[in-house]
Amino acid sequence: MSPDTGLNQVLRKLIRRSFPRLRQRIVTIGWGGGEELLYYMAHADRNMIVVNNWLRGANRRVLEGGIAHELCHIDADLRLGVFQRQLAWERYSQSRWYRMREERSTERRVIELGYGECLLELIRFARRLGYSFGREHGLLYAEALRAEALRASSSRMAVANRY
Repeated sequence: MSPDTGLNQVLRKLIRRSFPRLRQRIVTIGWGGGEELLYYMAHADRNMIVVNNWLRGANRRVLEGGIAHELCHIDADLRLGVFQRQLAWERYSQSRWYRMREERSTERRVIELGYGECLLELIRFARRLGYSFGREHGLLYAEALRAEALRASSSRMAVANRY
């Protein structure tokens, strides 16, 4: 994995803005390879996000969508105890249904945090690279679009009700 200042800036901005639990944790990020566009690994008290080299040409919002997704995974995992976390990782690797539920839940959380447009941009960019998204990978594009529209609508209503 090769570190990158630009990726690290995006990571730090997202953590400061939306992931207070992760502010005191060691989270690193860098470019790498593999099949997945992004993934994270945990080693003791360290978490490392790997961004596939295929995303080097992506704009900042695409990267924010993917990194926010991985930070949601990390944040959710840190809420679990050691045994629960290990069990969750085993289920994730062995059960298609568990993995699907986890990915869909994570993407709903990304949208709740206000990164739905970034997630949609990530999906569009990944499609141009030849990736296809099914329910196993998270929300379908139409589902993410609908959820983001609902979130944005409720945010506008909340602001209007304040005045």
